[in-house]
Amino acid sequence: MRDLAYCYNPNKGIERIDNIPETSKLRIKNAKIFEPLDIYQKCAIYAMVEAPASLITGRFGSGKTLLATATALALTKKKIFITRPPIGISSDYDIGFLPGSKDEKMLEWAGGFLSALNYLFRDIKGYNYDNIKSQLFFEKFEIIPLNMIQGVSILEGEILIVDEVQLVTREYMSMILSRMSEGSKLFLLGDLHQTYSTIDKQDSGLFRLQQVLPHEALAWVDLQKIYRNKLTEIAIKLLE
Repeated sequence: MRDLAYCYNPNKGIERIDNIPETSKLRIKNAKIFEPLDIYQKCAIYAMVEAPASLITGRFGSGKTLLATATALALTKKKIFITRPPIGISSDYDIGFLPGSKDEKMLEWAGGFLSALNYLFRDIKGYNYDNIKSQLFFEKFEIIPLNMIQGVSILEGEILIVDEVQLVTREYMSMILSRMSEGSKLFLLGDLHQTYSTIDKQDSGLFRLQQVLPHEALAWVDLQKIYRNKLTEIAIKLLE
């Protein structure tokens, strides 16, 4: 039996979205067709396609970064702006300053996007992990260090994806939201369970954002299913 899903779209009213072709198959140039695995993922794609800004939450392994990457690639031929807070799980495990250029430094923090590209393109002739990492990643993405976001404007037709927003402070969350121009798109990805004591829950921009929703300018979808190894179930229990 097919799962049914209806959404209130401020521009279209109540709409059934589980059977919309655009939410069932994403066609990305030179990549394999991407199909969401459940109704929640379909809702997330619908939100990102239709809304000017979308918040996609869910536990690790629910597909947040992959869904955002696939949707962005299907929506635009322009470079996709990406950022995330360069915060590790604990200062006890810091390895010092990373060598290289800005992009080389930030690539180490953008592993989720690299994994998403590898998933989408790895079975396509001519692509392997090495050239996806060294070439395709920089063809598709423009990395913005979070501490430089204040001077950025995301223009009409452009997309900004912010990963790990649970580690962003309320001040930075406000700044991110204020960078968006009319006709642009913003995808916020996060999980309040994954702060790892690096930021107090009350100081998290994601926590505060969830408190001020709903709002017609921002859709929120919480993914419910996990698609990783069974060990993920144990990982979740350790954080409870």
